[in-house]
Amino acid sequence: MKRFLTCLCLVVMSLALCSGLAGAAEKVRINLLSTPFGTGSYVLGTALENIVNKGDYPILISHAETPGQAFNVNKLNADPAARKNTVGTASKGINWLAAQGKKPFPAKRTPLLLIGSYTYTATWLVTADESIKSVSDLRGKRIAMGRIPQAIWGYEPDALLRCGYSDDFYKSLSIQYVGTGEAATALVNGQVDAATIGGYMDPISGKFSPAPQTVEVVASGRDLHHLDWTEEAVKKTAAKDIQLIPFSVPANSVEGQTAPIFIGADTHGLFAHPDFPEEYAYILAKAMIENIDAFAQYHALGALMSREGLIKGWSPEQIHPGALRAYKEAGLL
Repeated sequence: MKRFLTCLCLVVMSLALCSGLAGAAEKVRINLLSTPFGTGSYVLGTALENIVNKGDYPILISHAETPGQAFNVNKLNADPAARKNTVGTASKGINWLAAQGKKPFPAKRTPLLLIGSYTYTATWLVTADESIKSVSDLRGKRIAMGRIPQAIWGYEPDALLRCGYSDDFYKSLSIQYVGTGEAATALVNGQVDAATIGGYMDPISGKFSPAPQTVEVVASGRDLHHLDWTEEAVKKTAAKDIQLIPFSVPANSVEGQTAPIFIGADTHGLFAHPDFPEEYAYILAKAMIENIDAFAQYHALGALMSREGLIKGWSPEQIHPGALRAYKEAGLL
């Protein structure tokens, strides 16, 4: 009898284990295309993967590094199968470039739809030249910034200089598209007169976290002057070119930045193709809403996320229908 009960217990445990494994196997696997290792989007993509996979959700996320946001948009446009089971990190700016067919896109692409924003990105110019008090004082000067495919650090500051100021002023500039870290190093070494720096922010609270190249420049010990793009320049650029969001970075967000700086913000987050199933978009958005505070446990950038910030700056038609349902249920729309 004792042996029978022991066998019975083993059978029951085996069935329970098999049932659990079967339940896990039934979860749908969703691929998440991120950006290069170490970037803000990569870090927050890893956080989302851990949060969802540890939670009680009917999906599992497989997170993978990619060359960048443009790659993600191109991938989901070119691969019909991926559209059904893959999401990717992107931004409002890269979506606009895709829709227009502007570089780095060789032709027009279908913009992706938002599932949830991670952060706003703030980019501005900094100089160690005491004679340069404003962007207008950069006439004829050397400026280092990110490469054009790096939309936030290359295309967007270039567009602000090109559209926010006169054509004559823009043509006078010597712009070097060298990369984010390289631009910071060039300024520290005195090889250029100004360079792009910036960071990430919560559009609701205004909390700010500097990007690595910003930390490098500030830590150099040089007496820096942070240049305000001006609200007028941002609005001109948004009207003529890339649709940046007018935003004011509070004073003292970065050491030595003693006054607020008006910038053209971009917003980064998780996106999906319009063909992505509404059910899965709903689950992903719901997971972000329900676990918004948990992102801070994975990285400082997670502390910049807020429920309201997940859709700040986005219209309903730019949000995936499945995610839109989750935001309406949460009372955020």
